Amino acid sequence: MLNRKLKRRLEADFGKAPDPMYFHGDMEYIRAYYDYREENELDEFLIDEITWNDLDLDRVFKRINPGLSTSGEQYLYYELRSPAIDRKTFLNRKKLIDLMASQSALRLNLQVILSRLGRTRRADLCRAFSPAEHGPLWLIIYMLLAILVPVSIVMAVLFGEAALLACIFMLSINALVHERRKKKCQVDFDTVNYTVSMVFALHRIKKLKNAALDEYLKEAYENLDHLRSVIRTGGVSTVSDGGMGDLVSTVFFLDLIAYEFLKNKLGRCHSEVFAVHEALGKIDAAIAVASYRQSLDSYAEPKVDFSQEAPYMRVSGMTHPLLKNAVPNELDTVSPLLITGSNASGKSTYLKTAALCAVMAQAICTVTADDYHASAFRIYSSMALSDNLLAGESYYIVETKSLKRVIEKIDGPVPLLCTIDEVLRGTNTVERIAASSKILEVIADRGALCLAATHDIELCDLLSKKYDMYHFEEQVGLSEMLFDYKIRTGKAVSRNAINLLKLMGFDDEIVSGAHDRANSYVQKGTWS
Repeated sequence: MLNRKLKRRLEADFGKAPDPMYFHGDMEYIRAYYDYREENELDEFLIDEITWNDLDLDRVFKRINPGLSTSGEQYLYYELRSPAIDRKTFLNRKKLIDLMASQSALRLNLQVILSRLGRTRRADLCRAFSPAEHGPLWLIIYMLLAILVPVSIVMAVLFGEAALLACIFMLSINALVHERRKKKCQVDFDTVNYTVSMVFALHRIKKLKNAALDEYLKEAYENLDHLRSVIRTGGVSTVSDGGMGDLVSTVFFLDLIAYEFLKNKLGRCHSEVFAVHEALGKIDAAIAVASYRQSLDSYAEPKVDFSQEAPYMRVSGMTHPLLKNAVPNELDTVSPLLITGSNASGKSTYLKTAALCAVMAQAICTVTADDYHASAFRIYSSMALSDNLLAGESYYIVETKSLKRVIEKIDGPVPLLCTIDEVLRGTNTVERIAASSKILEVIADRGALCLAATHDIELCDLLSKKYDMYHFEEQVGLSEMLFDYKIRTGKAVSRNAINLLKLMGFDDEIVSGAHDRANSYVQKGTWS
């Protein structure tokens, strides 16, 4: 009965926007697998913190993640931070997503297994348990203390009152040690129990005997042979009923002995446990993406070119994955782009949409567009920056560091795509135009595909031989400024920032005076 209810709920939820609960600090646990891989330098390319925050990828993750299991959450987060830059990784991800989308019966059985595995976000799966953190000392201590209890009882029976006091003392010591050690190890109980549940979950998946899935999980299944004792032992009891069972467990350290045994076993089989975690995470993440696809009005399966020739992007009908009723736009270029237009016209959103298309194409083989055909990229951005008050760094310092990191990453085996919004906005006009034009020129000369937005029309003339020019337009009405959010070729020609002053109620003297000064500068090249 419970199984049927669970299946009905899972079927009803598939293809809908997910809504799992997130509490303060949860994202730190969810990103743990990614952090582990980054710290150990296991990947050739990962989305860095600046780009992740610029593109608001936490929200993109939450839009996709149904939260069936901790392994799935952690692996989906990692996938979004590790866009595939080689054909094999990309095709393996696509193959598994397509399998989950096409075989609904298999997917439902997997969802049942993964939902029973569940979320234990506090579980430190990447450590569970590292070889450096296991040893037999506490297991030996617990067993010795447990053995001393029946010995003291026998002594009390044989030698009377004096030995009875020793027996009571022994029971008190065991209870005290048990309470203190359990309190210290309680968080790790979650890790041990979830890890044991992972082994059981993969064992159940193996029993499904699906040929296509088994081919994919063949290496993961081999690790189960090293974890048979974990299946036989089961987990560590964390339920307390206050009855005789709790008393026996306390006096004889049954839960702590089971915990130490499993901890040491998992420590010796750290690589096998890690492989099981990855296998379950890949399946759950693929199911999440398949559900995400079905929840969209439309999407494209991207064609990603791994030939590593001159970079290009051809995207039609692309929309931002987090915006409702987003205006679709086009991107078709082999050259860097310089985009102009007024505030709120769509420049920043366009840059973010293009970068997100590239990330999602290579990460989850799914793009919110009508068609996507592009090179494989390493993706960087320099957009939503701010002062670093704790480090005592101004906006300009933060921005120059961000741009420097982009330039330093250009040379590599895979082309670089970068999006830059209002380059060097944190300094004066003359130096900004001089420096930003040179920076953008160097980025283009070194072969990166750069998409940049600016208010500085002067850059269009300085970079006309390196960049293709595009712009967004707006219409100023009697009481409002209207945008159609459609990109157009060429540079912007309107100066509606001054017209906006009029809409905001500024005096005609200010508005007309501003127009006069702007016209004078355009004609003479100097301010008067």
